[in-house]
Amino acid sequence: YVTGDISTSLALSKLNSGATFFAGPYLDGSGVSNVTTQIGTHAYLPCKVKQLGNKSVSWVRVRDDHILTVDRMTFIADERFQSFYVESSGVWTLQIKYVQARDAGIYECQVSTEPKISARVHLHVV
Repeated sequence: YVTGDISTSLALSKLNSGATFFAGPYLDGSGVSNVTTQIGTHAYLPCKVKQLGNKSVSWVRVRDDHILTVDRMTFIADERFQSFYVESSGVWTLQIKYVQARDAGIYECQVSTEPKISARVHLHVV
């Protein structure tokens, strides 16, 4: 699963049991994930978001800050890019069809909280 830094400004509360819970959206985990795919195949970059509520999930290509998708809508002319959401798992997946060498790099999954929270996926193409 993709993981990312959780903003310290998110409201955290303690239950009587001592367990921590989040009052709003959060990313399941921490760090940067890596995905490796072969040229010509399809790549699937996952981002697990919990308690999304009415917020949006965007995918951004970091090298040029190009917004690729917002929720299920695609904002790039390249039809190889598409975002999928599986509600039961909370996973937003950026699909890149027929991967090319130039697709290698870092992609960021962003949640429209204030401040935003995000996770990065490093795509390696072999």
